[in-house]
Amino acid sequence: MTTLHVTLLNALREVPAVELPPFGPVAGGRPSRHFALELHVPHERHQELEAELRSASAPDGEPLQGRDAAWRVVGGWTVTSHGRSPELYTYRVQIQEAESPAPAQTAAVVAEGGEPLVGFRLELVVLPVSDVDRAKAFYQAVGFRLDGDHISDESYRVVHMTPPGSPCSILFGTRVTTALPGTVRGLHLVVTDIEKASLYLRERGVKTGEIFHDTCDMFHRCTGETRRSGPHPQRLEYRSYATFDDPDGNEWVLQEVPA
Repeated sequence: MTTLHVTLLNALREVPAVELPPFGPVAGGRPSRHFALELHVPHERHQELEAELRSASAPDGEPLQGRDAAWRVVGGWTVTSHGRSPELYTYRVQIQEAESPAPAQTAAVVAEGGEPLVGFRLELVVLPVSDVDRAKAFYQAVGFRLDGDHISDESYRVVHMTPPGSPCSILFGTRVTTALPGTVRGLHLVVTDIEKASLYLRERGVKTGEIFHDTCDMFHRCTGETRRSGPHPQRLEYRSYATFDDPDGNEWVLQEVPA
C-alpha cells in the first residue's frame, strides 16, 4: 500500500493506493505506473466525481492531476454503498500514469555559440483581491484546482490555485501583495474552442463578454476601436477572444488556439 496525492473534487487529496503491474511506456520510455484506488464520496458529490472520472478516462479529456504526475482512469470503475450510511459511496478505480511532455529545460538552455543560458519559466501570478473567500469560491466555480489554502494567523493567508491544463498558477490571499484589488488586466487563458469555453463559464454563473476579434490581425487593441463582434471570420488561431472579470475586477481574456 502506498499514498498518492491526486486532485479530486477541487482539492489535492492523499489517497491510499495499491500498485498494479505497469502498462506501456510513458514519455522517456519507462513503464507507466498503474494503481488501484478506493475513493469514498458522499451522495451529494458523487455526480461531480463521476464527471471527473469520465473526463480522465476519455482520450481527449482532462487527466487527474497529481503532485508528481497526471493520471488516466483505465478499465472503468465500480460503485458500491459503504459503511453505516447508504448515502456514502465507495468507488473502486484503476489509474495509469498518463503520457506527459518532456520536462521543460530550465538550466540547460544553450544559446547559439554554445554558451549556456539560464531558463525562466513563468509559474505563478499574484492577484490582488479584497475578499479571499469570495475569490476562492469564484475560481473554484470557474474550474481552477485548489492546490493549497494556508493560514498562519489572522493577518496572513495564502491561497494557491491552478487553471485546468495550465502549468502556471495563481496566488492570492491576505498580505501577499500591495497592489490594489482589481488592477490586474489581460491575463490570457488559451482555449481550443472559444464558444464552448464561454458557454462553460456562463453555465457556472460567470458573466462573460461577447466573443470578438480585432481587425488589426495581430493581437487586440486595449482601446477597442478595431474590435468586431464574433469570432474571427476564418477562425484563425490566436484571433478570437472573450473576457471575464473576477469579483474584484481582475480581467481575464479567453484566446482561441484550436491546435
